Amino acid sequence: MSAEIITMLGGFAALLASGGTFAMFMFRLFVWLEGRVDVLAGEVAELRGDFSQLSREVSELRGEFRGRFGSQPAAE
Repeated sequence: MSAEIITMLGGFAALLASGGTFAMFMFRLFVWLEGRVDVLAGEVAELRGDFSQLSREVSELRGEFRGRFGSQPAAE
């Protein structure tokens, strides 16, 4: 084989190896990010539950204020 063909095959092998390395890096990054998204989705669901509970508490508090003080006009 001529030197040009060997050089081209070496270049192709290097290109293939670097592409494979990049593909593995992107795959690991995708798996890592997918795990982080799952954790964040769990935290958002937990916050949604906390917000619902807080809104119920505020609604009860508003009802208690109206029961104790009636509906008085706002101070000007």
